Amino acid sequence: MEDSEETRLEGLLMCPVCQDIFNDPQQLPCGHSLCLECLDNMMHHASNSGLCCPDCRTHFGPDIKVKVQKSYALANIAEDFRQNRKRREQKRTAYCDCCPEKHTPAVRTCLKCEVSMCTEHVSGHVELPVFSGHPLVKPLSDLQERKCPQHEDEVLRYYCNTSRRYVCNMCALESKQHNLATEASTVLRRQLTEFMEQRFTLLQQQITENTDSVRKLREDIQREKLKTEPPAGKHLNSVTVVLLCLWFIVLYYAYNFSVENQALTEELDKQQNHVDQIYSDIAELLLKHPLKE
Repeated sequence: MEDSEETRLEGLLMCPVCQDIFNDPQQLPCGHSLCLECLDNMMHHASNSGLCCPDCRTHFGPDIKVKVQKSYALANIAEDFRQNRKRREQKRTAYCDCCPEKHTPAVRTCLKCEVSMCTEHVSGHVELPVFSGHPLVKPLSDLQERKCPQHEDEVLRYYCNTSRRYVCNMCALESKQHNLATEASTVLRRQLTEFMEQRFTLLQQQITENTDSVRKLREDIQREKLKTEPPAGKHLNSVTVVLLCLWFIVLYYAYNFSVENQALTEELDKQQNHVDQIYSDIAELLLKHPLKE
């Protein structure tokens, strides 16, 4: 039963006086019902003029008790709803499988052993090294909720960001596109992202500095050209030599700038490849040694 339907049905089966599920409901002449105990309490505190229906406020005389009758259909529905709700609440509660006689509430469920354990019995899974690879989750009353629909013997251990669903070990091995999101990989991803942002900022600063140096050199050449420019037809050879020297200087700095930028770009690509390799290693390690929840 869906939660919305259950809530709607609960509202229909609720006594308007005690605000609880009907218990021995009695139907008034107006068609509304209330619990027998609630009706007796109302009549006990009512005046000699009678009482009013708590739903529609219809007034009834002091002889109302002889006019009401038990609603057997409503009583059966209310009792069934009460019993079903009790069973659902018991089903949601997970008990320790190691001490079933005591009905001790479980605090953790081991997905590998497929057992729920109380505080006393879960200590072995936490302290003993042999259980280090056993994933512990919040207590599950029904382990079928964590069974993989494609692989019956596997439990859902990871959340895949790509398919936006939980997957098991076999699902992760069968598809290389599963992006396994775990707490450890998320922290490492954030740290690596911050490192790459710092490297990129440093690269941007170096490129800006080199660009400013080239611009300044061009301005210096332009000023020297204006200073050394002779009248037309005079000292042409000496000016040409000076300009050629300055031009070779520009080419030298431009070449160094190109080589340095290329080295920085290669270093950035190398760091990106290193980050990708780390992500790949993390995914393989998580498949072999799943993290505890």
